[in-house]
Amino acid sequence: MKDTQNTTIAVLCVSAAILATVLIVTGLSGPARADSPVAGGEYIMITGAYSSGTDILYIVDLRVQRLHAYAFDRTNNSIRLADSVNLERAFATK
Repeated sequence: MKDTQNTTIAVLCVSAAILATVLIVTGLSGPARADSPVAGGEYIMITGAYSSGTDILYIVDLRVQRLHAYAFDRTNNSIRLADSVNLERAFATK
């Protein structure tokens, strides 16, 4: 009976040590970085996350001064226009 308990305790200790090592190494893998914007011609694009299952692609059209936000739903692989904002009106001074 004592040998079985000692074996179980030893296996649990080794498992805990391995799990702790993995968590420490994974946590120290480097700083988190946000995506940087990409500009090309008359467009600026940047990605972002809305929730764990939805990513957002923001596109600024400099020619017409509009911001378009496209949502990509990873659960069903669909893309939809989430919103479109007139930047001239949004940043107009009164």
